[in-house]
Amino acid sequence: MKNTFTFFLLILLVSSCDFISPESKSKADLSNITIKSGQSFGFCVGKCHTEMTIKGQNVEFFVKERIFETGVLENKEYTYNEVLTKEKLNKISNLIEVEKFFKLDEVFGCPDCADGGSEWIEITTSDDKTKKVTFEFGRNVPEIEKLIKLLREEREALNSKYAKQ
Repeated sequence: MKNTFTFFLLILLVSSCDFISPESKSKADLSNITIKSGQSFGFCVGKCHTEMTIKGQNVEFFVKERIFETGVLENKEYTYNEVLTKEKLNKISNLIEVEKFFKLDEVFGCPDCADGGSEWIEITTSDDKTKKVTFEFGRNVPEIEKLIKLLREEREALNSKYAKQ
């Protein structure tokens, strides 16, 4: 009886490698995908739209600003470029499970309702498959919560560096 219990316990442990070692998940190859993470507010004057695009180690940070001067609404656009550290790339890569991401709904909650703002993450694969998941600004989607938080932190750091000027 004791040997049978030990045998089943061993099988259970081996079959739940994901539980034992989260590192065993296949991490995304960021050289083969493009990730976009952004935020936007529909009825806003100022720097109301920002988007970060990660391709490999390169990051492009895009800011759209609406300026209302002398009765005229103008749009100004700014683009900044950065290079991510290998540490940040590994953190992002470890949180992306492309197959699971592509199974998510496209919209969560009511993004940009009553100008509460919206956020999104979009992934494009090397074979041009694209999936965009949009959700309410400041909220999370449980299946990708850690990815949202990490990309949001990186986007906010870029925003502080460039858009708060």
